[in-house]
Amino acid sequence: MIMLSRSDDELYSVQGRYLGPPGRTLLWQARYIAYVIWAGYAFVFVVVRQQLSLLPGLAGYAVVALAAVIATVATMRHVSVERPPSAVLAMFLAELRTPRHTPPPSPTVAVSDPRNVAVHLSVPHLPAPQVSGSRLSESRLSGPDLSGFWER
Repeated sequence: MIMLSRSDDELYSVQGRYLGPPGRTLLWQARYIAYVIWAGYAFVFVVVRQQLSLLPGLAGYAVVALAAVIATVATMRHVSVERPPSAVLAMFLAELRTPRHTPPPSPTVAVSDPRNVAVHLSVPHLPAPQVSGSRLSESRLSGPDLSGFWER
C-alpha cells in the first residue's frame, strides 16, 4: 500500500519571474507564463489586424502590443499556482458555452401618433362567484365564519 503525504511545497511555491539580465533589471515583473500568454494574444491580434486592415504601419503594431499587454494583465489576474492558464482557458470556454436565459419577447405595437395611445392595464382576474339560480352559493366566502357577527 502506497501512502502519499502532502508536502509543504505548496506553502512555499513561488512562480518564477524573469527580472531581466543580471545587473540590468526590467521595469516590470512578469511570470514566465505571462510572456507566453502575451505572445499568444499578440499573434491573434496581429492576425485580426491584418484581416480587418486596421491602422497600417508601425502604429498598428504598437496598438497590437498594447492590447496584448492589457489582455495579458487581465488574464494573469486569474492565473495562480492553484489555477494554471489551461484551467482559466477551460473556464472561459465553459462560460461561453453556457446557455443563457432569454426573456420572452414583449409584444410591440406600432401606432401612427404616440400621443393617442390607449393604455390598458391588466388586472388579475378574480374568479366570479358561482350563482345557483338567483342566490349566491354558500362557497362564495373563503375566509373566517362571520355568521354570528352582526347578531350581538
